[in-house]
Amino acid sequence: MVDGDLSGRVVVITGAGGGIGLACARRVLDAGALVVGADLETTRLEELAGPDRVRAVRADLRAPGAAEEMIAAALEAFGRVDVLVNNAGVAPVRDGFLGITDDDWAATLELNLMGYVRAARAAVAVMRDAGSGVLVHIASEAARMPNPRLPDYSVSKAAVLMLSKVLAAEFAPSGIRSNVVSPAFVRSPIYDRPGGLADSLAEEFGVDRETALRRYVELNGIPLGRLGTVGEVAEMVAFLASDRAGFVTGANFCVDGGVTPVV
Repeated sequence: MVDGDLSGRVVVITGAGGGIGLACARRVLDAGALVVGADLETTRLEELAGPDRVRAVRADLRAPGAAEEMIAAALEAFGRVDVLVNNAGVAPVRDGFLGITDDDWAATLELNLMGYVRAARAAVAVMRDAGSGVLVHIASEAARMPNPRLPDYSVSKAAVLMLSKVLAAEFAPSGIRSNVVSPAFVRSPIYDRPGGLADSLAEEFGVDRETALRRYVELNGIPLGRLGTVGEVAEMVAFLASDRAGFVTGANFCVDGGVTPVV
């Protein structure tokens, strides 16, 4: 994408403190955007640029009113909201379906689905009045390809696909576009955090983390032969946020190394 495509646009990103969210913040800044990022920890986000370009909001999207406070912070800082990137979420690694309690299910859906709903509701109210806006929701290949280690996560991401479709259909007449980016096999904190997927695989295979991840790539038959990067996901997000995707809404874009075998 040509730098400057987002010049002056105000992009609100949830889960912007690390991983895909931080990569998105970095990419849209390079394209000229102003960024409001929300997360529980925002130190790395604040290091990207000064307060004239980046505003960090410490927020838990599960809390009542947090989404509205995030959008209010964007309006106070920059006077508008042009793009919302829904990204904040959890991906607990499970031992199997039967071990997941009702409370576990509720906790995953509360952030991965209802966090997106609340952020979209707060942003769309502003975008509709302005007559334009863009919503980009981070889902996952797991929405269509169930992962036995991530049952509740997979279900929550399937819900995100329909949420985006509903928003695209209702708010297209208001000039608002809604699309999904579905990463798969992208090396994000889901893999690298303590107790995350890399540790789980290393324990399962009885090898070190890097060897386990290489074996994971081989076993899953990723056509491009490697894990993706958060920067590659951010490139797609930045494209969808820009006017270059002006006739695109209600769509789902896989950033998955070619692994998703469905039309």
